[in-house]
Amino acid sequence: MKIDDSILHALRQAVENCGGAKELAAKCQVSASNISRYLSGKVKSITDDCWEKLLPELDLPVPPHTHGTISNTPALRHYLCSAMNRRGMEDAEQLRRAIGYASTSSFRRLFNGELNWFPDVLSAVFDALGCDPETAPIAPGERSLLAPSGLYSDGAMLVRPIPVVEWANAASHLESVESSNVVMCRWDLDNTPTVPIPADARRDTKAFRVHGISMEPRILDDDIVLVEPAGAISDIPDNKIVVIRFDEQSGIPEKVVCKRFRKQHDSFLLTSDNPEGKIIPFSPADVAWAGIVVKKISEM
Repeated sequence: MKIDDSILHALRQAVENCGGAKELAAKCQVSASNISRYLSGKVKSITDDCWEKLLPELDLPVPPHTHGTISNTPALRHYLCSAMNRRGMEDAEQLRRAIGYASTSSFRRLFNGELNWFPDVLSAVFDALGCDPETAPIAPGERSLLAPSGLYSDGAMLVRPIPVVEWANAASHLESVESSNVVMCRWDLDNTPTVPIPADARRDTKAFRVHGISMEPRILDDDIVLVEPAGAISDIPDNKIVVIRFDEQSGIPEKVVCKRFRKQHDSFLLTSDNPEGKIIPFSPADVAWAGIVVKKISEM
C-alpha cells in the first residue's frame, strides 16, 4: 500500500494512541523499525502483510456515502491493490487504461480514497482484475448494485451497457427506484437486453422500450429511449419529451406515459405528437417520477 498523506496521518495517530512506535509494533506484531521508516518517509509503501496487521489500528477517512455508490473503505482499496499486484499491475494508471476509463484525475482520486465508487466502474475493475465480488470487503446491499460479473471482461468502458426496461415493467421499475427500502437486484446479463451508452453519461440514466403510437413519428412503437431523471416539474424546459410516472393518488389512469411536456401559464399538459393521441392535464403533485428523454434508439 502506497503511503499517502492520509495513511501517514493515521499512522502517527496510531503511534500516539498506543504510546509509541514500539508499542504499536508490539500490538500489531510488526517491526518497530519498519514503522519508523514509514514515519520518516524512508519507505514509501507498506507490504501487504504489514498493512493487514496495521489496518485495524488505523483510523482512515472514508468519503461521505452517497446513494447509489459503494463506500471506498481502506479495506476495499487494500483488496484492489493486492489484486493489482497479483496481476502484475504497477499502478492505478495501468488499471485505468485496462478498463478504458477516461478521467485520469478521477481514477487517481478513487485510489487515494477521496471518492466513492460508482458501481459500474468498480464492476469493470473487478472484471479486469479477475476478482470475485462475493469476496470483496463491501456491504451486501452495496454488492447488489454491481453489474453482472463478466460484463466488462473485454475491458472497454468507453461505453457501458445498461438494462432495457420493457414498457410493461416501467411503472414497477420506477417505483423500486423511488423507494429507499428496496434493494435493487443485479440484472441477469444473459437474459436481459441491454443498450450501450457513453461511459461518462449520468449514472442514473434509464433505458425504456416504448410501446404505442402516440408519439409517432418522432418515437415509434418498440423504440428504446434513454431518459435522465429530472428535478422539479417546473424546471423541465417546455416542449421536451418526457417519461412520467404518476402517483397512485393522482386519479390519472395511466401509470407511466411518454409524452411531450407543455407549459401553459401556470398549468401543465402532456401532449401526443400523433394527432390521435391523448392530451393529459396534470399538476406537479400528480407526479411520482419524471425524466427527460435525451436520445432514442430505433432497432431495424
